[in-house]
Amino acid sequence: MKSTYQKINPTILVIDDDPSTSAIFERLLESNDYNVLTSNSSKESLGIVKRVMLDLIILDLLMPEMDGWQMCKSIREMTRTPILIISAIESPEIITKTLDLGADDYLVKPISSYTLLAHVNNLVRRHKTEELALPQNK
Repeated sequence: MKSTYQKINPTILVIDDDPSTSAIFERLLESNDYNVLTSNSSKESLGIVKRVMLDLIILDLLMPEMDGWQMCKSIREMTRTPILIISAIESPEIITKTLDLGADDYLVKPISSYTLLAHVNNLVRRHKTEELALPQNK
């Protein structure tokens, strides 16, 4: 008997005001079996976070409308979905502030695709494990 099990690929939201950066992340992640949504706007991003069950959010800090710190705080108020910050800012104080505001991980640009994928895979795996451990509402 053939199984009717259908694998559902994890969904990642990439938030970056630079469309070319979003496109690079999108191609890399899709080629590794992730469903990817991209947004270049803070307002649009928050709407997606409210409507879509996400497995990971990748967020740039330097956004024009609402900076990444405000976004991180707003997202954390809505969901426990892991947040991976990718930024060119490598100050220890900034990294600490960002993690204290609710980010789960922080990577400094430029970053290799191998390193990015390792962090993405780890965060998604951990999130899925935590979801399975939560009691189901019946």
